[in-house]
Parts: sequence; C-alpha cells; structure tokens
Amino acid sequence: MHPSFFQSFSRKVLDRCTAASSGSPFLIINKAMMISSVSSSASVATRSIGPWAVATGLASGIAFSTFLYGESTSEAISTTQNGASSRSNKKDKTYEYFLAGQNDDKKGQQAANLRKRMTAIGKFSLRSQTDSNPSQPTFFLALSNHTRDKSVTKDPTMTASEFRETWYRKNMHRKHPRFHSKVSSCGDFFEPVNYYNSKYSEGVVDTYDSHVSETLHMNVYRQDLKNRIETFLTDVMDVTEKLWEVQISSGDVGTSGGISHKRSQELWKETQELQPTTSGSGSGSGTGTETIPKETIMLFRSHHSLADAVSIVAALGDLLDEAEEIKEKIKCHLDRQKKKIQKCSTLQKLWKFIKSFMWFLFGSIQAIMRHGYLILTTPRNPFLDVQELSNSGGHCVNMNSAGCGRSISWCDVAPVDEAKRVAKTIGGPKTTVNDVFVSCVTAAVAKQLAQHRRCHKTSCDTKTRSTVHKYNTINVVIPAHLAGGILPPGREIGNLIGAFVAKVPGELDERVSPTDRLKMVHKSLVTVKGSPASILSYMFAKFASNYLPEPLAKTLFLKSNANAAVAITNSKGYEQKVHINGRTVENMAGFYPLPPGLPIGVVVQSYGNTISLSVTAEKWAVPDADIFLDWILEEYRLLYAEACAMS
Repeated sequence: MHPSFFQSFSRKVLDRCTAASSGSPFLIINKAMMISSVSSSASVATRSIGPWAVATGLASGIAFSTFLYGESTSEAISTTQNGASSRSNKKDKTYEYFLAGQNDDKKGQQAANLRKRMTAIGKFSLRSQTDSNPSQPTFFLALSNHTRDKSVTKDPTMTASEFRETWYRKNMHRKHPRFHSKVSSCGDFFEPVNYYNSKYSEGVVDTYDSHVSETLHMNVYRQDLKNRIETFLTDVMDVTEKLWEVQISSGDVGTSGGISHKRSQELWKETQELQPTTSGSGSGSGTGTETIPKETIMLFRSHHSLADAVSIVAALGDLLDEAEEIKEKIKCHLDRQKKKIQKCSTLQKLWKFIKSFMWFLFGSIQAIMRHGYLILTTPRNPFLDVQELSNSGGHCVNMNSAGCGRSISWCDVAPVDEAKRVAKTIGGPKTTVNDVFVSCVTAAVAKQLAQHRRCHKTSCDTKTRSTVHKYNTINVVIPAHLAGGILPPGREIGNLIGAFVAKVPGELDERVSPTDRLKMVHKSLVTVKGSPASILSYMFAKFASNYLPEPLAKTLFLKSNANAAVAITNSKGYEQKVHINGRTVENMAGFYPLPPGLPIGVVVQSYGNTISLSVTAEKWAVPDADIFLDWILEEYRLLYAEACAMS
C-alpha cells in the first residue's frame, strides 16, 4: 500500500484518539502499524472467513468509521466561588473548572484551575493493576559532564535545584500541565495540587518538591541501580498525591553502571587528555588537581494513568538543549505529509478512505479470529509450570531463594546499522530489527524454560509430580504506539498505546539454526503487524474502562494476552546524543512495567545510533536477568556470524 495512505490514516487515528480521550502521544518506541495491501488482506480474509462473517465485519467497519470521524459532545462545568455553575457543550473534550482554594496568608488569592477527565486508557491502567503489578513505567537518563565539543561543563553534576530552574525556564508547567496534576479521589479526573506559587508565573501549581529528590549516589556497581529500579517498578505510587517522580544522584563516572563500562573508560581517557599541564616541572606533570569525570543518574517513574511511557519521554524532550531543533524536524515532517494529502484530488481521498475502510473491515475480522484462536490454543502460560513448582517447593534451592520482586538487567548490544544489515541479509528486505530481537528473546525464553526443567530434575524434592513442560511455540505481546512514537508540537501527553499477540517459535530442535528461527519469527509477525489488531486492543481497553465492571475488566485483561510468555516493545530514540544544560545524555534505558499475567518484559531501544536492551522479569521466572540477557546476546552473535558468512 502506498505510504501516503498510511500517513493520512495515522494522522486521522491520532487526531481522533486525541480528541476522544483528551490525550496524545510522544517520541521513543516502535511504529504503531505497518499496513499491508488492502486487496491482499481482503482476499485472504474472504478465503479464510467466508460470507457468514460479513455482518460482523460491517459492524467493525462502522466502529472504525465512528472511531475516525465520529463526534462526541461533552459537557464543561464552570464552578464559581459560591457554588453556582454554568453548563456549555464542547466538542471532543470534557472539562470541569474549579477554584483552587488558597491559604489566608495568600490574602485569598485564587486561580481557576483545569480539572480534566482522565483518558479511558488511564482509568483502565488504574483498574487493571494489582498491588504486585503496578502500572508504573520506569527509565533512567545517565548524564556526563562532557559537552558537544568534548570539553567539560563548569558545574560537573546536575542538582535538584538546577533541574527545578530548567523545568520552569523551559515552561514545562505550561506545555504539559498534567505533570502538575494528581488523580481525584473518585479516580475519574486529573486535578491540580492545591498549592499556588507566584514565584515563577501567575497561577503555577508548584508540586516540584514532592516530585524531585536528591539521593546518595550508587556504591555497588549496577546492583544499587538495579535495586532502585526494582523499587520504582514494584512500590505502588499513591496517585492521589502525585503521578510521577524523579531521583537525582551524582558521582564519579562508571560507579553506577548507568553508563556502559566501555563508554566510562572513554570518558576517563577524554578527561585525562583535557587535563592542563605545567611547563615548570620538566616531567610534564599536571597542576596537582586532577579532574575526575562525573555522572548524574536521573531515575524517573510515572503512573500509566498520566501517560504512556512513549509520551512521557517525548514530553521530557522539551528539557533538552536540542528541543527546538527536534520540534522543527517533527513540524517539517508533519507539514510534508500534510502537503502530500492536500495534493490529492477528492476522488483520490475518497479512494484512500474506501481502502482504509476495507482494510479495517476485513482486517478486524481476521485479527479477532486470530486472537481468539491464540486464546483457545494456548490454555496455559509456559511459566505457570515454574510458578507452581516454586510455590510448592518442588524447585531447586536457588530458585526458592529468588522469591518475589523483579529481576533487572540492561546493556548495549550493537550499532543500529549493524543490526539492520543482519536483518536484511538473513531475512530479506522486509525483515526488521524488531524481528531480529524478537527471535533472540524467544531463544532466551526457550533456554530459560530448559534451565528450569533441568533444575527441577535435580531438585532435592523428588516427590512432586509437577514438571516444566516443553513448548514448541509461545505467544509474545508486542505493544505499539498508534501515532508512531511522535508527540507533535502543541499536543499534551496522553495514552495512545495498543498491542497485538503473535505465536512464535519456542523450544525448537537443536538442529534448527538461528537463521531458521528468525525466518519463522518474521513470518509470524509480518501478518499481524499489517492488521488493525493494535487499534482494536486500544478500543477494547477504552470500552472496558468506560462500560465494564472492574472485576470483569481485570479478568478480560488477563485473558487478552493469550497466555503470552513475554512482552517485547521496540523503542526508537534519538539518532544523535542529546544534551541537558550542556551535559551529554550518555545513555537512556526504559524498563517494562509487568502487567498481571506477564512474567517477562523486554525493551529493545535505540539511542545515539546504538541498540540496547533491558529486561524486567519476575524473579521466580527469571532468577538472574544478567544470564537471560547473555542468552539474548549469544543468539544475536550467532545471527551476526551467519549474516557475515552469507554476505
């Protein structure tokens, strides 16, 4: 299908979703959809479904038309000080205004603040989470005191006060007011925190101190940072108090593990080369005051009700020194797409709409039937065997000692160009980097299950009858951002995330090569990627949040992942390294918040032309995430070797 169709369709989806849910999207993650040819989709659907499904397809098509072009009328309520209210109809938005009461020492100063209805996806994230599986995306930025011109900054580390000054100087409170909000007691609205601060500008709701804190820097390489990430992922945030927070800590480069060991050594070497020398001592010794390279770790977490992780990172992009340059690139890209659409004649626009309608009509039927098939044919999560053994004590000692909590790991993998060459050389022109790492992750899952099986056989408890079965196929969840991971200038953060499930190879015969596995994975993913499954999942979440009782919504949410063993999301970041107040952002790493029923989450992310991976897993499923990550890297190295042999 022509790319212009996808662009116009994506824009319509984005505009309609934003209007319907009062939210919007952001910058890092994978493309929301890859739309295949409508004619081929329709013919496949007709052959596999038959005429009996036309009624269902028509209903889906009507839903799609309403989703893109339908209008919703909401009511805005303006409440005055004495309680009187006036009502007016407003299209596509629901607002409720109220006065944030101030203390008497403020001389009764009051400001009208916006109380905004939560998005359906935001409410769904609150209702579907559990105490052990809170919906709290977490990520960190690792900064060094090196600048673009390879000099060092005057102030080597970032402090909380500097972050505060940057926050307001960059007008974050105006561009993204939802950052200064909390969830109302009823759980249906965002409302500003009841605190007025006129230091920065009139009407600013200043909740900075409750969101930002400085902590001691990490002492134990990687392990301290792992523990803090685990705490952020598992400690339930009180959303009636705040929706996000950041911890800032600073120390010598390389002490935390946030910056890779290789890059840390390079920074130390660059710093030594910048050392001033004196000519008075014939030995060429330094001045006696050695400059030590510094790092700052900014560890963020937010609740999914605030926005999806893609939107959060995109919004925080406004803090970057390159923010205006990035905005201009996005604006130019959107303007080009708009001009292409404007060049189309009325008949061409009509034809594109008909094609998109047919794609959604038949694609929805196919996607629903495919997902139903996955649910019926996968009655059990492969890791459920492991959990039962762990609970019954029928596992080896080191597994029992793993306990609950999260197993965390991250690392750099390879340059983006290298991974692309591996994909194209082995799988062909349509094979993507995401296909490569889905293949690598599934190989690691197979090895993890095999290790559990071996551990059970050597367990000290031989009376248990349970065992870890062998699964030739497993299901994976692939989250997708419906706007392609872009937060257009002027749009507020929100939730625009969908997902699809695919059946991929699991534990295969040893004679099956990594190349064969990759080809099978690509074949499994390519059909689902080109379907409206992600849009349907988004619409289902909205429907469940708005109309279904909470217990039923939670049950359906658990069933919707089709007993998938792992979730794998692809997050595309900045091609060049960016800066905050002159300091280089050396690394970005996001960590998947595990929903109920999913034991493993993997984020494939790119930044600075380097692909990195992060693993978040239940400790009973993956006792050592470092080993699991090594298995992924081992599979990638095998693919790289085979690609080199083929080229």
